[in-house]
Amino acid sequence: MLALGKKKNNLSRYFFVLPAYLIMAIVIIYPIIFVISNSFFTNKMGESVFVGIRNYRLAFKDPLFYIALKNNLILFLCVPLLSFLSLLTASLLHAKIWGWRIFQSIIFIPYVLATPVVGIVFSYLLQLNGVVNKTLEAINLQSLAKDWLGNPQLALFTIAGIIIWKQLGFGVVLFLARLMSVDNSLYEAATIDGAGAIQKFWFITIPQTKKIIEFHVIISLIDMLSWVFNYIFVMTGGGPGNKTYVLEFLIYKKAFGGGDMNIAMTYCVVILFIASFLITLYSLLLRKDD
Repeated sequence: MLALGKKKNNLSRYFFVLPAYLIMAIVIIYPIIFVISNSFFTNKMGESVFVGIRNYRLAFKDPLFYIALKNNLILFLCVPLLSFLSLLTASLLHAKIWGWRIFQSIIFIPYVLATPVVGIVFSYLLQLNGVVNKTLEAINLQSLAKDWLGNPQLALFTIAGIIIWKQLGFGVVLFLARLMSVDNSLYEAATIDGAGAIQKFWFITIPQTKKIIEFHVIISLIDMLSWVFNYIFVMTGGGPGNKTYVLEFLIYKKAFGGGDMNIAMTYCVVILFIASFLITLYSLLLRKDD
């Protein structure tokens, strides 16, 4: 009887988690399987026809794919800067400078704003005759006025700057939460030994936040890969020309802009592969630390 009751107890555990697994299967697992399987098919005369890796060959021959991939890689280069600025800002707030609570709220506000709203506001501010350029002209700094979103050499970097501005709050709160759990005696001992602010930051703050830095970097890389569509769609529409295409926007154009839905699914698989690689890398880093 005791063994039977224990078996029922074990089965009841699975019963309670079953709804969560069903939701995960419907919302996540099934769509992934559907997309991967359809990346090997094409539509002919309203019927799905198996074409093997043909879609992948066509996808990798498309010049737009390499433009979009290059732009995503450029956005990846912003991640170290974003992480450093987040950690530095969190360190300043942790030092409880005057008005640090107010600054913390101000820094976090952009993160909670809807991305399309941010994109629309900045598209008006940064257009050729926008507020930013008008202000620069008013204070006799006409040489600094640029076509921030219309210049092919500046558009992507302008968007990158806006992304850093918006995402900074998340990193600051993340690092600040970790710093508040660090033993303050470490900083006090360093002060007694004559360490300056830079030495404390380098030898205490960075080592104590190492795991959070790794987590923030991986999350930010995934964001730069799969969460920048709204910025591109609202601010530049992939332009000027095709200079601000990213993989997400390329999928949208292929799926709904007169392209091929199956090719779009092929690009989805590429993004899934890159994101899976980043997650696996993070898991390996955690295992190495353990």
